Amino acid sequence: MAEEKRDYYEVLGVQKGCSDDELKKAYRKLAKQYHPDLNPGDKDAEAKFKEVNEAYAVLSDSEKRARYDQFGHAGVDPSYGGGAGGAGGFGFDFGDIGDIFDSFLAAAAALAVLAARAEPATPTRRSAATTLTSTSRSPSWRRPRAAKRRSTSPA
Repeated sequence: MAEEKRDYYEVLGVQKGCSDDELKKAYRKLAKQYHPDLNPGDKDAEAKFKEVNEAYAVLSDSEKRARYDQFGHAGVDPSYGGGAGGAGGFGFDFGDIGDIFDSFLAAAAALAVLAARAEPATPTRRSAATTLTSTSRSPSWRRPRAAKRRSTSPA
């Protein structure tokens, strides 16, 4: 099971109805406090810095903040629970496009195999060689030209 996330307002230490200026001020204070450059090698500070950044990314965007206020983490994180999010609230993951194409190609191949089994291959057109040999006259473009004969008789 996924680890429980803390409330973003609690992470930043602000009230739910705070202004953008209060939010930014709280973020800057905590980001400076937990920044990895100021705390080299401290894994706990690094984790808190990432958590502060994630919280600010959601709460600073008015659209994401409204979804978070209404649905909690499920409104902004498609991998959290079974909630909405992502592309227009439908939770579509663009990383699965390769799988979709593979499915289409596999379905097309299966249909081709079924179609080949359903109808035996029968010739529907006669080949050009069969057509030429079966007619009594060859096509006009194949006929030799008749040589003009000069009359050799004295006139």
